[in-house]
Amino acid sequence: MRIKDYLNQLLSSITKNPYIESQNLSFEEHPPNAAYITGTIVFINSSKLHFKEFIIFKSKSIDFLKYAYNYSDKDATTIFRYDNALDPRARKLSTYPEHKHISKKILPVRRPAIEDVLKEISDFIEQGMKR
Repeated sequence: MRIKDYLNQLLSSITKNPYIESQNLSFEEHPPNAAYITGTIVFINSSKLHFKEFIIFKSKSIDFLKYAYNYSDKDATTIFRYDNALDPRARKLSTYPEHKHISKKILPVRRPAIEDVLKEISDFIEQGMKR
């Protein structure tokens, strides 16, 4: 996959999501095959997703060297965070260094695609709308 293709895919996922109110993305290309993407996405309930990805593009794959997807409510209280930080509390997890913070727990999970993170947030917003 090429850098341009990945960025277009990311932008398409954001554009298609009906719960997104606004976004602010920053993209730095590091030739010949790396990129650093950061952004903040604001949703209709004033919650926010802050994310970062430092990625290396290979001919048939993408390596995510560093990533974090931090979702918080309108008061900036973290709802969940996916990352691959070298958190000592996650060291015993089978997916280390990849993990998910939710409430006061750390769960073993692999890096989700941004589409899956946006879907998880959409489901969260929909549940809030039903209350």
